[in-house]
Formats: sequence, structure tokens, C-alpha cells
Amino acid sequence: MPELSDYRKMVQCERCLEVFSADLETCPVCGSDDLIGYKIQNPFSRLPMERVLYATGHLMWMIGLVGCLFLLWNTNSDDSSRNWMFACAGFGVLLFSMVMSVTLFGLGEMLKRMIRIQRRVRAFMQDYVSNE
Repeated sequence: MPELSDYRKMVQCERCLEVFSADLETCPVCGSDDLIGYKIQNPFSRLPMERVLYATGHLMWMIGLVGCLFLLWNTNSDDSSRNWMFACAGFGVLLFSMVMSVTLFGLGEMLKRMIRIQRRVRAFMQDYVSNE
């Protein structure tokens, strides 16, 4: 896997949108060597973060459920205070995982809506500039 320092060396040509190494002095597709036409490309901006948040929310929910079941499974001793402690810890773990999972789902949904708004604003601005 490439290191983070390798990603910083990637650039994107604004004419043809080709992403290539900054070591090349011209675009390999269109041959543009105008330095104003280059910008640093962040490869992590292509990562679908809303899906990562949804997956993490599901994982948190499953880990909390397994943790709750594990703690409830250990409530079979003769000491009632120990059983009560494990039962409370189990339901506490389940409650914490539910709150975290709902939070992650909410963040994923907010991020998805923000991206949708950014796309609409970008399309509006491009339409506005092209009509001038």
C-alpha cells in the first residue's frame, strides 16, 4: 500500500481531469504543462465516508449485542450481587452500543445530505457561469 507521502505527490490536470504523479512535468493525456492547471489530488476524498460510518454503526451494534450476551451468560453464580453487576454491565454495554450506532448512522446520513447539497450548489454555479 502506498504511503501518505506518495499521495501528496499526485496532481490532477484541470483540462482533462487526469490524475498522475507530480514527478511528470506535463499531463500524459493532453500534454498540458500549465502549472496553474494543476492541483493536489486528495485520494481520501474519493472514499465513501457515509458507507464507512454505516458499516461502523452496524459493527458497533453487533459488538454491543455480543458483549451484552456474553455478560448475561455469566450471571449463573450463587452470588446475587455478582449476577446483578454482570446484568447491569451487559445492559450498559448494549445501551452504549445502541447510542454510538445511532450516532454513527446519523452522521452518515448528514454527510450524505451535505454531499447532495454541495453537488446541487456546484451544478447551480456551473449553470450560472455558463449563462453569463
